[in-house]
Amino acid sequence: MKVQKIKNTIAIGLCFLAFIGCSSSSNRDYYERLESSSNLKGDRVDLYGKYSKDSIPVAKPIPYLKYVNDMENPKVPFKSYKENEFLAFYKNTRAKGHGDNSNYWRWKVSLNRKEISNVLNKNLVSLGSRRPKEVLTYSDNRWVAKKIPLNPVGDVLDIRVLERGKSGLVTKLLIKGSRGKYIVAKEGNIRSLLNLSKSSVDSTVNIYGTKGGSSTYNEKPISRNPSMLPSAFIAFEKLGNGGFNIYGGGFGHGSGVPQWSAMDLTKNKGYSYKQVLQRYYMDTKLKSIKSVDGIDDKIRVGIMTSGFSTINHSKISMISTGAIKLKSKDGSVNVSPRTSIDFIVKDGYTQVITQGKVRLKTKNYIEITSKHMISITNIKRNVKKYRYPTYRGSFEVRLAQGGTRLNLINEINIEDYLLQVVPSEMPQSFGLEALKVQAIAARTYAAKDILRNRYAKQGFHILDSTQSQVYNNLDENELSTKGVKTTKGLILVHENKPIDAKYYSTSSGFNSNAHNVW
Repeated sequence: MKVQKIKNTIAIGLCFLAFIGCSSSSNRDYYERLESSSNLKGDRVDLYGKYSKDSIPVAKPIPYLKYVNDMENPKVPFKSYKENEFLAFYKNTRAKGHGDNSNYWRWKVSLNRKEISNVLNKNLVSLGSRRPKEVLTYSDNRWVAKKIPLNPVGDVLDIRVLERGKSGLVTKLLIKGSRGKYIVAKEGNIRSLLNLSKSSVDSTVNIYGTKGGSSTYNEKPISRNPSMLPSAFIAFEKLGNGGFNIYGGGFGHGSGVPQWSAMDLTKNKGYSYKQVLQRYYMDTKLKSIKSVDGIDDKIRVGIMTSGFSTINHSKISMISTGAIKLKSKDGSVNVSPRTSIDFIVKDGYTQVITQGKVRLKTKNYIEITSKHMISITNIKRNVKKYRYPTYRGSFEVRLAQGGTRLNLINEINIEDYLLQVVPSEMPQSFGLEALKVQAIAARTYAAKDILRNRYAKQGFHILDSTQSQVYNNLDENELSTKGVKTTKGLILVHENKPIDAKYYSTSSGFNSNAHNVW
């Protein structure tokens, strides 16, 4: 029988999972039913949608963020989509593909039974409270969204992949423990569930990686106790001691441009930046950002604290080699060059302090301008050219929601903003053509966020962290600047609207459809 056109994710043997009520009359364990029905061939129909329903939201496909085969051998290695095929694929360190010169091309982590039990018991509770609709509990013969109790899993008995996207990305994971059975859905949740920080594992855990074409993994770990698994392109191998090896490929969410692939294609395989953009952002066109209604030449960036932990500052400090002018509805202050300025909250007011004296007290926002760049001295970044992260444009300090902390907003020309985004997101060693790809993707991402305006209540368009795109974390360099300037104003559009220009570090060999990720 001819296989119908795939609509959503690969659904592997989920007919037993009728989330609206499983049969209690069968004596067979549902793992056996999973294994017996998982041999689906070809492009697969959506059996999951046919046989079961649940409350987990299904994302709509994004026409320009689609599956891409990044393997050097274009033949897809998955014939039946059984788990042993994925395990063999991610264990194969000799596999070659675009971007395989990243040490995250293939990686491995080993956890004993105690470690994996610690990880799941600690992380499942917090994940369930944050994403309650995407963590299901097997209760009274059905799968339901409910509050996750403490120590929910007990001793881990098994971990099974229930669903994968066409690319191999895990989209649903089944956890069986001595105290309960759970399903976790969505790429980001699965990676967060396998948070390997010391607070989760209670031990030191190393991830070992390798480039393509290698006989084994590097002796030196590529990561130690990461707070998120590198990717959800993974397969599990159960060990005799009750633990698991997790084999994986790639680094990042897996949709859009893989930065290492962009480098490899442009540096080693003759691609232009335009060819790379068309490869990963299908059915898009390059247009001037000025052609898009609702966008002017400025962007407002929310500046986070050290470590990008929060947007809410207990104190903000700044200095400049030039004079600084502060202005609010309650007065103005002129500050001499090389004079430190502190902003604190006291009794519900923002206080401005210079040289030990309170110069301004207000509940309104404060505009900060200078003809010179301004350094923010209360936060740390990885810049080396200056002692502190130093910014173009103007600033705004305002009381955060709740009135006990402060928000810091940098208003800056979009092209100037990109001068400090591109080097923070891609090293100059990737070459000019790849940096052009990065510049256009970053400019498009910014344009989309301006229109989306998701941080409107907080007064800015975009964050300076990986929650948006990283800004001013590494020094500017000549090649990155050239990448920005030679693509000035160019963005990608689909149906004359800026696309959501996702990008990530390293491909696993296959790029995912976006609706399988988010």
